[in-house]
Amino acid sequence: MTLSRVLTVVSTNWLREQIGTNVQKEATRRLRILDTSFVMDRYADTYNEGYLKGHIPQSVHFDLFECTPEIPGIKVGFPDENCFTDYVQSLGVWPDTHVVAYDRYGPLSAYRTWWQFRVFGHRNVSVLDGGLKKWLDDGFEVSEEEPEYERSDFVAKLDKTLFRNYDEVLDILKSKKSQLVDARALSHPTIVDEESGGGYIAGSKHVSFPELFSEDGTIKPDSELKAIFDRAGVDLGHPIVATCFRGFTACGVAAAAQILGKENVPVYAGSWEEFNLKGYKEYKGIVPKKS
Repeated sequence: MTLSRVLTVVSTNWLREQIGTNVQKEATRRLRILDTSFVMDRYADTYNEGYLKGHIPQSVHFDLFECTPEIPGIKVGFPDENCFTDYVQSLGVWPDTHVVAYDRYGPLSAYRTWWQFRVFGHRNVSVLDGGLKKWLDDGFEVSEEEPEYERSDFVAKLDKTLFRNYDEVLDILKSKKSQLVDARALSHPTIVDEESGGGYIAGSKHVSFPELFSEDGTIKPDSELKAIFDRAGVDLGHPIVATCFRGFTACGVAAAAQILGKENVPVYAGSWEEFNLKGYKEYKGIVPKKS
């Protein structure tokens, strides 16, 4: 197993060993488990309806909507740096804390959380491979207790190497200096439904996010991941920028590339949702309709 894989995803067995016999109230500084369970509704109560009904022992509820602005046409904006600092301090995440993110609904939000911590300077973060479902399938316990911990002194610092904005993507389209890799298959509804604003950034290559995972929700072995990138025509030896519909599944593509040794793949956080909103139709890819 490669070091890149170990750092990017951790197994349920590994996490259970880290928790040890301390499954109740006290959470150590060295490890912070985040329940990132998420639905695409800013006002959904995932704390009461998800987290409090049962979570991995010592885990803390993490809200991906926290610190994000409400922007017309954009479901989840990019977090404010100062607000994110305060929020992560309240979670007891110190500069030397190993963060492990998981979701109960699928891998989507855990990989976004993985990228978000990294883009704000905290590289010591992993995704729980298979999430809560794998944890339960493996017979491990859940808790309704909220852990106790101290507020930290974490300070967010934007790492621009992991982030691309709209203007930078426009520059890529003109210069061709990076490969744009869309985490949606060409058959995805947000691509084919042109009447609802569907489409993709012209010239993108497509690595479908769901294809990266096995039936049990764990990420596929390295050889299978490599084959997926190869079939999509992605050259891991050249620069890549990951995109998707709204900056979530792209984080999974960045993580998969990292597992394969292509470290620090940046994500276009606004992705197609922002790009389409800006109205640059000359760069819009359209899937031809079948006759």
